[in-house]
Amino acid sequence: MTQETILIVGAAGNNGVAAIEALVNKNDRNIKVVAGVRSASKAAQLKEKFPTIETAIFDLDEPATLKAAFEGVTKVYIIPGNVENRAQHAKNTVDAAVAAGTVNQIVLLSVVGAEWEAILFAKQFREAEKYLEASGLPWTHLRTIWFQDNFFGWADGVKSGKLYFGIREGKLAPLNVQDIGEAAAVILTTAGHTNKAYNLTGPELLSGSDIAAAFSRVTGHSVDYVSPDEDTTYASLTGSGWPEWQARGVLELFEVFASNQAAVVTTDGETLLGRPLTRFEDYITANKAAFI
Repeated sequence: MTQETILIVGAAGNNGVAAIEALVNKNDRNIKVVAGVRSASKAAQLKEKFPTIETAIFDLDEPATLKAAFEGVTKVYIIPGNVENRAQHAKNTVDAAVAAGTVNQIVLLSVVGAEWEAILFAKQFREAEKYLEASGLPWTHLRTIWFQDNFFGWADGVKSGKLYFGIREGKLAPLNVQDIGEAAAVILTTAGHTNKAYNLTGPELLSGSDIAAAFSRVTGHSVDYVSPDEDTTYASLTGSGWPEWQARGVLELFEVFASNQAAVVTTDGETLLGRPLTRFEDYITANKAAFI
């Protein structure tokens, strides 16, 4: 195998850390992992956690800062951040990859349903997908759905015996971030993924009541499901510090879940990993301390 240098753009977040961990755990001397972050403090934290990796610091709003990070890079994993201009950030990254002349694969973390461009988040990610597809570089879209890890943001409610989650009687299949990281590592280190879109979901469809029941079993105290109206959800999100654009995007997403437009379980993740994906209840059991 030839030497591969894999740059992870957006490496400091949960998805970035999961991908780094999956790549490092391969113990492959032919793989060099470069964690791309926006600050020296983030770089230092990742270097402490993963001593064998390298780091690169750049500002995705300043394309000129990307050039040095792409020297010798052969593969790129783009993890768009939770910012309103994330499509532009992805475009700037693609431009830097094209300019480098050494990149032979870009994997883009995206969302299930991006191709329909029906809601804000889908439109943002599809804009990035289209730009990557038109770049001439080999691409792979890793489309994901609501993360199991997101429920840490609902921990206070769970502790008090309520799961406030505005999807009415709809169902979704929450996806584990570690599974996403492992899937990304497979795509980045094996052949056969060029110009493909993978749709990853969790392994089971769950309603809000199902999720609350899982929390009840794991925590040992009763957790009731409550589906607030949109105004209440919006006020709660913005009151917790979510920017308005993102809170409105979540409302759109919740309506997709509520109307069962995303009530699907795919097999792409299991095919990539060669094993069943992580069940929601198993995940919260492993992280029980956060919810009691």
